[in-house]
Amino acid sequence: MSTSRAIRPTPASAKTEIDTPSQGQVQVAPVTRREFLFYVWGASMALALAASGGVIVWFALPRFKAGEFGGIIPVSSIPEPGAAPVGYPAGKFWMSNDAEKGLVAIYTVCTHLGCLYAWAQANFRFECPCHGSKYTTAGTWIEGPAPRSLDRFEMTVSTNSGPVVTNAAGDPIPGLTPTNVTGVSVDTGKRIKRDGRV
Repeated sequence: MSTSRAIRPTPASAKTEIDTPSQGQVQVAPVTRREFLFYVWGASMALALAASGGVIVWFALPRFKAGEFGGIIPVSSIPEPGAAPVGYPAGKFWMSNDAEKGLVAIYTVCTHLGCLYAWAQANFRFECPCHGSKYTTAGTWIEGPAPRSLDRFEMTVSTNSGPVVTNAAGDPIPGLTPTNVTGVSVDTGKRIKRDGRV
């Protein structure tokens, strides 16, 4: 004996809200694996670009403060004309006031192979202990294997008579003494290479 049950259709009112969204709602499909990997890849590329851009900006911007090498260094006093030069180790330069040429800021590194030369008071000149290059008080080459005279820095000098002098070419400024100079600042970020040995 077989009994058959009649299947009744489910009334429309019995359907849940999950199955059919009501009017005004938007149904969002779940993120696929491909979309997830694409978003992760895009985020990692954006992070890599931001990091490399930050590194470039960090290296490109100057980080020198006043008073340290690479920045502007104020000089407290200058030597008398014809006196021995005064060294400024923090700025890596010598302040020299040559009797004939004038005041100049000279870089402390020899132009031959980068040794640090020294002031030889007995010979009244700069001498490099590494290979024997010799220079005058104005940094001009005398003898030795150095290919050119010593490099100089740009400096700005103010005097008690008012004018402010800047030696953008690195040439010595003549006629300056400790009595007529009120201030000197050396820009160690602007090194001027000398052409030849003169």
